[in-house]
Amino acid sequence: MPAPEQPLTSATVEVPPWLWGGAPEDFFARANLRVRRSATESQRWQVQTEESYARVRPGLVIAEHIAGPAQRRARFDVLTRIARDAALGLDSKDVEALRQIDSSRQRAEKSGDLADLFYYWQLLATVAQPQEFATVAAGIHLQLTEMPAEGDSSTKLFQNSGVHLIRRSDALLHRTKIAGVLLRIAYDERLSRGDARHIRELSASGERVFSSSENLLQGIFLFDTYLSPLLGAMTPTFWAFAAHRTFGPLIFSLGHTINGTRSGPGEFLHLLPSQGALRATWSLSSLPPMACSEAIGWWASRLDALFGVVGDLAVFADESGLYNPRKHLQVLLTVEQLFRRVGSLLTSPRDAHLQRVLLFTILDTVERLTGRDIDRLCYLPFAEKKFKQLEESIPAAAGAILLPLARRAIVALKELQEGFFMHGHSTGGQVVGLSKDVAAARYVKVLRNATHGHGAKSANLIDQTNALLAHHDGDIPHDLPLLGYLYLLDWITRPDDYRRFFHKSN
Repeated sequence: MPAPEQPLTSATVEVPPWLWGGAPEDFFARANLRVRRSATESQRWQVQTEESYARVRPGLVIAEHIAGPAQRRARFDVLTRIARDAALGLDSKDVEALRQIDSSRQRAEKSGDLADLFYYWQLLATVAQPQEFATVAAGIHLQLTEMPAEGDSSTKLFQNSGVHLIRRSDALLHRTKIAGVLLRIAYDERLSRGDARHIRELSASGERVFSSSENLLQGIFLFDTYLSPLLGAMTPTFWAFAAHRTFGPLIFSLGHTINGTRSGPGEFLHLLPSQGALRATWSLSSLPPMACSEAIGWWASRLDALFGVVGDLAVFADESGLYNPRKHLQVLLTVEQLFRRVGSLLTSPRDAHLQRVLLFTILDTVERLTGRDIDRLCYLPFAEKKFKQLEESIPAAAGAILLPLARRAIVALKELQEGFFMHGHSTGGQVVGLSKDVAAARYVKVLRNATHGHGAKSANLIDQTNALLAHHDGDIPHDLPLLGYLYLLDWITRPDDYRRFFHKSN
């Protein structure tokens, strides 16, 4: 039996000689890509990632534990060096920003509310000058570790709090920019003919030049999009918050969960009608001392592997080895879409209907990235298999943070089957001739299709759709949308499995 076809390790990239200041090799070097010309004076370059050549990890996303249970001694000096290299902080002349920081401080002092205090700290760490960054982070951490529990001053609720930095390499930014640049060239007739005079004129006047879909990939810059599902991994409880800098997010972990919502309205819009959970499916708890560090470290390692795949130009080469920027950009956009929508789902526990709609679009996105359709993704034995694999692959301490939502998704999928109430019309545990596992998966698909209105259009689906609606009571478990989180978690666990899938897809 022949071995499965593997993607190429390098790709041929056509680069006009004027691009990137006439020195494409310098741009490729900043993207950690190893290149050579296909021939002297040729516009074609053979491109291979440095990690593929050296057979090492990509190093595009790295977690550094600065303080907390994972560190015997705090390493805040690391923050000083990194922030100084980035050389970005709040402009002292930005009067409005200074006013907002002072306002948030006064609000926190007046209300005594943790949400207000954490928001103030978040702002401080986000805008701190490079020379003050480490001091600000250390001060916040010290206050966290010494904060007493409400009603018990002898108990330090956040004594296991930590500080963690997720560093996003500039090489990743350069790799993701290549697709948009070459796509602009492909769809600009003058550029395709080699005439770049209008590009120079536009650039000189400050106009946008190579901006193809760049606003759909904004999450790659501050990395907030790719951390959102991690920070929301215990919703509706809360375990960490982040300050986002240009070099990556600084995460303050609490070492303990607290309620992420308020019992009443947190703002005026919460007075408007919406449907939330009818019963609690969670509880507040302390976390294993190493849980936060392990979860953050594991997530960063998975993002590193993920971007090692979707940032590899060879994955998006055609059969002849020629790089296809269209396919590459579309995968990058789809990946960001998945993270954004899962993040939105996890921050919307008050609105069950919104979460359900987000689930449907997340499952569609997962299908695009994996080839698995909704019938498969909502099939209980398959979901249980994936959850078991997650339990086996995620370190136990990290699992205390990363696995509870996935477990709740499995429970919800089981509960969905209990909604089939017309037992007199089913035989052998079946519903309309289907096992309950299959019927439940088809029922979710019926609900997904109903985003365009209830009722099937395809003649071969009408009878089954009508029967499923008749046999189910319509009670959708509040946690069912967490299937979207389960499959994001499953997907980032082994992105290398999809290297061949992306390579072969259109």
